[in-house]
Amino acid sequence: MSVVRGYDAAAGTYDQIFGRVSREFVPALLRAARLAPGMRVLDVATGTGNVAEAALAAVGPTGHVTAADLSSAMLERARERLGGHANTSFFVEDGQALGFPGGGFDAVLCGLALMHFPDPARGLAEFRRVLRDGGRAAVSVPTTSERSFVFRVLTAIGRHVPSRAAEVARSFALGDPARLRSLFEGAGFREVETVIEARRYAFPSFDTYFEHFDRGAGVVGAEYAGLPQEVRRRVREDVRRELEGDGGRGRPIEVPVEFMFGSGCR
Repeated sequence: MSVVRGYDAAAGTYDQIFGRVSREFVPALLRAARLAPGMRVLDVATGTGNVAEAALAAVGPTGHVTAADLSSAMLERARERLGGHANTSFFVEDGQALGFPGGGFDAVLCGLALMHFPDPARGLAEFRRVLRDGGRAAVSVPTTSERSFVFRVLTAIGRHVPSRAAEVARSFALGDPARLRSLFEGAGFREVETVIEARRYAFPSFDTYFEHFDRGAGVVGAEYAGLPQEVRRRVREDVRRELEGDGGRGRPIEVPVEFMFGSGCR
């Protein structure tokens, strides 16, 4: 399943499984971009609009937020969330080939998507192109599978479905601070910064955590649900062992989540 088709198919359930987690990390992304009232902001790979909604509150009525996504289904969800605001606009856009003129934005945001770009360096170069001089781009990426809310399941799928291994590796390819910094600097950004933020999410049991995947919710849940029954069993048990450890089944668990935020000035 391609990334775009995966997000198209999962647009209706994305927020059910990952929305709460991703929203709690959005303030760190906005801080990295130095958002302020009156700014013109581009949110690349907006998804269902979580980042764009927070950016809209930060820039206020005198600012403007442009929400862009390659998935038209995801963009429609963002439109439903934000369409009542006059200072928003929506575009189906490829983050590696943006259709906007140069220098039109004060800030570019990209939450949890740059690692899916076939060429992240090209994406960052596009972010820089559409920024005004002195504008700032900020991105967030997952660090490791062991500190992931959703992608740990994708990692387990990659163990049992070899054809998915390369995509799994890509999910964490930008999780090293030196690697992300190098990409920003290679794209011509200055004043490059990286920050890591971590949280832990408690569940009364593993089954409570995994129930959304069992129902096929979200992008990874949809992929999991489409696997043969025996492969699903193996994947589920892999993730169970990771989270329950040696403490026995049925006990409360905590899921550690860690994201890295990279930013730079044009």
